[in-house]
Amino acid sequence: MRTLPWRNLRGYPARTAALLTLTTLMAVAAFGGGLVIQGVRQGLGLAQSRLGADILVTPEDTGTGFNPQQALTQTEPDYFYMDAGVVEQVAAVEGVEQVSAQLYLASAKSSCCSARLQLIAFDPATDFTIQPWIAETRSGAGGSGGDDGAVGAMEVVVGANVTVYSSGTLTLFGHELRIAGQLAPSGTSLDNAVYMNRETFETVLKASFEKNLNRYGYVDADDVVSAVTVRLADGADPDAVAAAIAAQVEGVTVTTASGMVAGIALSLESAARTVTVLVALIWGLGLAVTVLVHALLVHERRRELATLTALGADRGAVGRSVVAEAVIINLLGALVGILVSGVVVTSFTTAIGQALGVGLVLPGVGVLVLTAAATLAGAVLAAALSAATSLRLTHRVDPSLVLKEGE
Repeated sequence: MRTLPWRNLRGYPARTAALLTLTTLMAVAAFGGGLVIQGVRQGLGLAQSRLGADILVTPEDTGTGFNPQQALTQTEPDYFYMDAGVVEQVAAVEGVEQVSAQLYLASAKSSCCSARLQLIAFDPATDFTIQPWIAETRSGAGGSGGDDGAVGAMEVVVGANVTVYSSGTLTLFGHELRIAGQLAPSGTSLDNAVYMNRETFETVLKASFEKNLNRYGYVDADDVVSAVTVRLADGADPDAVAAAIAAQVEGVTVTTASGMVAGIALSLESAARTVTVLVALIWGLGLAVTVLVHALLVHERRRELATLTALGADRGAVGRSVVAEAVIINLLGALVGILVSGVVVTSFTTAIGQALGVGLVLPGVGVLVLTAAATLAGAVLAAALSAATSLRLTHRVDPSLVLKEGE
């Protein structure tokens, strides 16, 4: 009786394969869907933490339709400029504790550049958003705990989605820059960016004009900025300070961090609900089919089960044998489903995020293990309940009557 479940599974390969396929699909939906949902929520948390600034100030008219509220989900590189005097004007507004300027540029799709990327320059002396992120990534990767996130001349740090080739360099407008590091994923458009200091940016910007690959006739990097990041003083109200900046500084658009994250949050929650509904539908349908299939199998095998009872096996042993078959096949199917969905989701994280229109950041190992354990437990429970329910109906019939059927 102990070996009977395995012998039955081997003895009916077609039936076993069909059940294995069904349970694998259920596990793919459960584990893969769970990873996507966790990744969506992880993306929102990282988007909030990586933003780093309380307020972002950009030109009122960028000439490109740039929307700062969608900046963290925007995938197409963009650049625009406003007078550098805006930095001091913003710093003078009451409630502002610290400001830092950033400069943007988009690399071109031509032989001058490795790829079309968003280039972001920061001021090492005042930056409080990018350098802490660089330092955190380097420290987490086993770097020096005292790393302050500094990036040297003709060096860049790239986002998580930027391809790093074996040469360890990146070509931008004919200049070969050394890649000093790669940032951890954030689940936002920041993962597609290249970060550098102002000195390096000036060199790259001049090269873009020399190659006629810049839509501006000419600008001096010392005279313009693309955005001003703002950190507020303790107790300052972001909305009130944003309104004050908009009133006192002409020609700018002022966006609070909550305003930037709000759009992402709506997209993420919508994506999470969609995936949850799909997983629930697949699991509900799969569970119904599983119950039906096991009911049909037990009904088909009623003479076999009756024979075991007639030969002296008690009904409890027969029941455990049937339940063991169902648990074994569901457990194997769940393991295969977890492996398949895990490989697919981890390999195509970026593509899945783009398809859902959100940032997707996979959770840590602990969450992965818990999700896998929950998937296995659900598969085993579904199998046990299905087989047990079917057997309960079958046990209501006298085995002797079953054996006499057809005589």
